Amino acid sequence: MSRTKGTATGMKRILGAAAAAGMALALGLGAVPASAVATESDGTQSSTTAGSGVSAAGLSTAGLSTANLSAAGLTEAVARDLGLTPGEFEAAGQLGKRAAEAAASLNSLPGYVGISLAEGRIVVQGSGAALQARVDELNQSGPADFVLRPVATPAEPLTPAAPSASEPSSAAAPDASPAASAEATIAPAPGRSARDIDQLFQEYVRDVGTAGLQAVVFTDGHFVIRTGAHSTPESGVPGIPDAPQPTTPEATVAAPGTASPAEFAARYSNVQLETGASLKTEESYFGGQGYFADNLAICSAGFSAFGPTGLPLVLTAGHCTEDGLAKAADLEPATSSPAGGWKNPLVRPLAPLGKFGFSQFGGVDNSVATSDPATVGTDIAVVEKIRQDLSLEPSALRWDDAENPDPTSVKVIGSTAPVQGQPVCRSGRTTGWKCGTVDSVGIWLMPGRNSLPPLYDNDLRAVRAFDSLSVKSSGGDSGGPWISGNYAVGTHIGSETSSGVQTRALAATFVDSVREIPGGVELELFLNKPAVTSPAPGGTFGAGQTITGQVPAAPASAVAEGSTVRITVEGQAPFEVPVDDAGAWSFAAPAVSGSLRFTAETVNGFSASGASAFVFAPTPAASPSTEATVAGTATAAPAAPAPAPAAVPASHGAVSPAGDAAVVVRPRLENLPETGASGLLLAGGLAALALVAGGALLALSRRRKRAAPHHR
Repeated sequence: MSRTKGTATGMKRILGAAAAAGMALALGLGAVPASAVATESDGTQSSTTAGSGVSAAGLSTAGLSTANLSAAGLTEAVARDLGLTPGEFEAAGQLGKRAAEAAASLNSLPGYVGISLAEGRIVVQGSGAALQARVDELNQSGPADFVLRPVATPAEPLTPAAPSASEPSSAAAPDASPAASAEATIAPAPGRSARDIDQLFQEYVRDVGTAGLQAVVFTDGHFVIRTGAHSTPESGVPGIPDAPQPTTPEATVAAPGTASPAEFAARYSNVQLETGASLKTEESYFGGQGYFADNLAICSAGFSAFGPTGLPLVLTAGHCTEDGLAKAADLEPATSSPAGGWKNPLVRPLAPLGKFGFSQFGGVDNSVATSDPATVGTDIAVVEKIRQDLSLEPSALRWDDAENPDPTSVKVIGSTAPVQGQPVCRSGRTTGWKCGTVDSVGIWLMPGRNSLPPLYDNDLRAVRAFDSLSVKSSGGDSGGPWISGNYAVGTHIGSETSSGVQTRALAATFVDSVREIPGGVELELFLNKPAVTSPAPGGTFGAGQTITGQVPAAPASAVAEGSTVRITVEGQAPFEVPVDDAGAWSFAAPAVSGSLRFTAETVNGFSASGASAFVFAPTPAASPSTEATVAGTATAAPAAPAPAPAAVPASHGAVSPAGDAAVVVRPRLENLPETGASGLLLAGGLAALALVAGGALLALSRRRKRAAPHHR
């Protein structure tokens, strides 16, 4: 009995240990796939990161290659004319845009005089607590580029002193004319400061007149009134002589009015009087490429744009249309122009560009300059009904390779107002690509098509414009684009010459020009196609996963402000997602049947990059045999609930299950260890066999105990 009982007890211990070992083995092997999922998740994250890095590196390499190509085209001109690198030129364009945007909030503050660029800073000219507070706010909202500088009082008067009561004006006629009598009654007020170009211009025209007036501008912290002679436009029409050069300042100021130019300037402490040389307009695709207006006048194309309904347009100079008389514009091949080296002869008939639509030279309806504010306008024309097979490019021609201009053309990504000191470049079919800096901004008077000798000042048109002493140009460049960095700032309208030598170039301010066009226009912008950065090429996706991408900026300095990416998933309505300052964009992958197929296109108003197509396969599910095995194991488990496996972090964007939910782990098959589902089957079988055998032996032991004889 003692031996039998010991044997039974030992057997129970052995079977109990075997059963426990079997359960432990089953549970242990059951945890392996969870570990495999974690390993696979780590591997996937590493793969995704590596894929993104490769993709980002690839995009960066492509961008740098294109940017270097564009920079190579820019280097010679900006180094020659500005002493800048292409990167510095682009940065200056961004700085000028920031200055122009800030001017709107500064203009209404007391003590504000003007704004300019100098030594890489934005110089706000003026004084006062309110102005200083606003400058501080601007520096706090971004880089500390702004500096407030008071306008220095010159040691000597900026303008000729006003004549005293005992001394007649030097500008007055020897006889006692009505004008001279009126001039003697005006008391100067040297302490008065001019603050507004428009008001100063209107007062001058009212009190002095337009005869001899060239411009009212702001530069170097003060206003300048320029007087001088005018010449006829260079329209290519023979038989009109050039205007004579002025011999003395007095010859240009004999205009009827109540004051002489000198007396008017003497009213202000910050207005200077200057005498200039003759002004003339310059008439003669990618921006800068030439065209013929009715096969007579030759001009240059400015910027490509869109009308209110999205139809393509070309913007150019208004005076090229001869006050709307010209009806059609025909293309001049770049290789047949002076800037293109006259490599190919001009073959007629020329290919059409389009038809002239709206044009304005001067005030509304091409009106001449008066003291009425409505007569201050611009110099702009619209070429519409563009030939259907012609592709307009949002860029300015560099003229370093007229046969293949696209790689080095400078891309346009927006517009901004000109600021004194701002680096600028212009393009035209005659002199090509020239650079310099903005010297002043204001209102300039240009001779109209009805101007007559000897002074050509009977039809003067007031144009909001800016000038540059360093930029060069010639006849035929009119209408061509002026840019700063990658921003449109103006269209070329003319130049000033002295004794046959150009002394300054003029451009109508772009932002003012487009405001005059009925219905408005939208500048065409350069946009790169978007790229996907995650998933990596050849990767997979899951519903809800974040798809990320990048819009490259190169060869421009930045992605056009306000751009979005239009996503069109196959079988679904398009939607748009924003692009941040760095060019990044993203969206959540929708639930689709099968592969995710979509196109992505960078858009900004009517401007579009063209679409790129992408396809990503779904993340694979586990095979049917794996699911059946896991389900079979769950059925064979004992009635008592088994301990739950450790929590597994969700991967691929999957949602972690609730604590009481059934867990079915479906790892990616290529990373599943050898001891996966087959290990579960073996462990379950051993555990069940141990339990059955133990139960049978226990029952046999009890039966033998009952059958044994009893001893008393």
